[in-house]
Amino acid sequence: MKNASHILLVDDEPLVLNSMRDLLEVDYVVHTADNGQKALEILSKHPIKVLITDERMPQMRGHQLLKRAKQISPNTIRILLTGYADLESVMNSVNAGEIFRYLNKPCRNDALLNVVRLGVQIYDRLSALNPAINAAAKDDSKSDLSLPKYDALFIGFTPDEVARLQLRLSKQFTIRTAPNAQEALQIIAQFPPDVIVSELKLDDYEGIDFLKAVLAENPQLIIIVLTETVDVGLITQAVNELNVFRYLPKPASQEDLERALMDAAAKSAIYRAQPNANLRVTASQIQPPTNQTSATDDLLGRLKSVQDKLKRQ
Repeated sequence: MKNASHILLVDDEPLVLNSMRDLLEVDYVVHTADNGQKALEILSKHPIKVLITDERMPQMRGHQLLKRAKQISPNTIRILLTGYADLESVMNSVNAGEIFRYLNKPCRNDALLNVVRLGVQIYDRLSALNPAINAAAKDDSKSDLSLPKYDALFIGFTPDEVARLQLRLSKQFTIRTAPNAQEALQIIAQFPPDVIVSELKLDDYEGIDFLKAVLAENPQLIIIVLTETVDVGLITQAVNELNVFRYLPKPASQEDLERALMDAAAKSAIYRAQPNANLRVTASQIQPPTNQTSATDDLLGRLKSVQDKLKRQ
């Protein structure tokens, strides 16, 4: 398998590790590690396209490994596979490791094969981009006050709730607010945002459905979830269906929210320079999403209707 893609599996349970290796080594060069330090050594020596790690391991947790892996090899597709519904760890993996998928143990063979196949294809496309864009990805968490101005829309919040933020970040962002999905659709149609900060429980729609509809029309959007609804199932859905950029529980500190917005601006700068650097967009080109709900379809129709009216004015 001279030209086979390299993938890395990390788990401290030998039975799980061997089972995944046996399944995948037919098509890939499979590297295995039973701890995070060994995984990092492998990652620094081999062109790993997909990294799948367990969360609960000694010495180094999965989310800590994913964070360091992102710095070493930013194009490597990062996947968290765990049998423990550990809320804090899952949130850490989203916010620090920017994972592509969250999979539950035991994972069906077909699901594992599919996500690895998709991950390899995405890696190949991202790696073919301009080297300068790939280099920028390594530093996308660093604030850059010379960044152009961005539009951010807060959905499910009042102007008073974001007033201080608006004042402090006025040089980098034009910040708008919408109390509900209906008003948000009007704003999005007129002023397409670069970043959306949204609650998950909106008055008129579920936040996931709403965000899926908006992403269908604005695929380069960066999504930050700021919510009182802190639930492993919803975080998993937000990762797997939205590739949410950050997931922050309320009350979030002003500093954490500012950092999330500045990181989002840095990521948006990369997307502006090279739209195909967007992992979610690349994934949808390879494997279009199929699990669209009727609520999402309804919202998408409403958004298109507003856009059509504005064009006729």
